[in-house]
Amino acid sequence: MTPELARVLVLLATSVFAGLIVLVVTREDAGIPQPARRRARRLFLAKLDGKQRVSWLLRRRFDVAARSGRRYTISAYRPFNICTGDAVFCVQISGRIPMYDKLLAQKLLIEADESLFFAYANLRTESPAWAPLLSAARLRYPQVLGEARSAGS
Repeated sequence: MTPELARVLVLLATSVFAGLIVLVVTREDAGIPQPARRRARRLFLAKLDGKQRVSWLLRRRFDVAARSGRRYTISAYRPFNICTGDAVFCVQISGRIPMYDKLLAQKLLIEADESLFFAYANLRTESPAWAPLLSAARLRYPQVLGEARSAGS
């Protein structure tokens, strides 16, 4: 057992023993019933593997591997919360949805279809290497651009 995992287990055991349930309430979660936020958090944590869960509980971020082998780090839900070494991405999940459901949607999108992730993502980078990937994704999924345009009007 790593020292990091041991710390998380001690924190969790202490929290469970004390009967504490910690929920992060963001502006995104305002007005969403607490039971819905709890269910979303439980589902989110259940869908993370052990390493991702430890990372989330300790650092509020976790790594996700796409089928291509590229690795992304997802941090607490906010604009441009997905990053790689040379780029940051924003995939807004709209609607009155708990933050944890939005994070899970981002994770599953990257794992299931990285090209669709690129089609939806806004990108900030200095690297020209990402442009062909985004262009190819948007050609593959032209309906995504149509959805974005109609949502903006």
